[in-house]
Amino acid sequence: MRSLVAMRFFSVILLFILMWAQVACAQELEYDRFIPGEFNMLSTDHIGRVYVTKHDELFLYSEKGDLMYQFSDLSRGEIELLDTRNPLKILLFYPDYSQIAFLDNTLSATRENVNLMSLGLELARLACTSFDNGFWVYDPVSFRLVRFDQGLNVTNEVSNINQLVGADINPNQMVEFDSWLYMNDPDQGVFVFDSFGTYTKLIPIKGARQINVRGNGIFLQMDDKLIKYDTLSFEQIEIQLPVQDFTAISIEKKHLFILGKKGVSVYRLN
Repeated sequence: MRSLVAMRFFSVILLFILMWAQVACAQELEYDRFIPGEFNMLSTDHIGRVYVTKHDELFLYSEKGDLMYQFSDLSRGEIELLDTRNPLKILLFYPDYSQIAFLDNTLSATRENVNLMSLGLELARLACTSFDNGFWVYDPVSFRLVRFDQGLNVTNEVSNINQLVGADINPNQMVEFDSWLYMNDPDQGVFVFDSFGTYTKLIPIKGARQINVRGNGIFLQMDDKLIKYDTLSFEQIEIQLPVQDFTAISIEKKHLFILGKKGVSVYRLN
């Protein structure tokens, strides 16, 4: 009898803690500003600046929400992938044209577009920046993961990546952070590789549309919520969002950026 009472008491306490945690989490968000516009993609950099795309156009907003620069290349069609982790070397990927463009912090081209056809990766679908001005490219047809340096020399290559990880992967995003490469597969989780392309582990959190890697945390954007996965403690924390209808999310400089149908809402994380 005492055991039953104790279990009920513990359940009530646990429920109270969970409810308090949700309220506390919601109270941590404080509305800051809004950037109006109908945008397709959202990204940020470590300075806290905001990058948004609208078809073939890229816009850069300051930390205060002021428009600073914009870029467009009609000859390449719509921008399908954007990597702004290095604000001095922004990567734009046009997979239908097998081309990668690199821009500086004023959204000016720093070199001629990289033609992946000439590098034997004409069917590549993912790309991201890497350390020392390099970049990664993933070809899902040949299951190849290749890293190039700034001189377009191959520094690392992983063949038959499906056999390496022991699964048929279909990643929708690839990002490097602190010499670790993360590939997000919504059906299986986040595959982690080191700076040489050596497979290390799978973080089995499924269903993420997009991931953000910051410090020791991986923020996974689900359909209706945001989950923070601590890479040190392996704990998962669900972050309550102030909106339900959104396209993309980013976290930077203690701010939460949410792309909706009418623009980007910015909240301070207290």
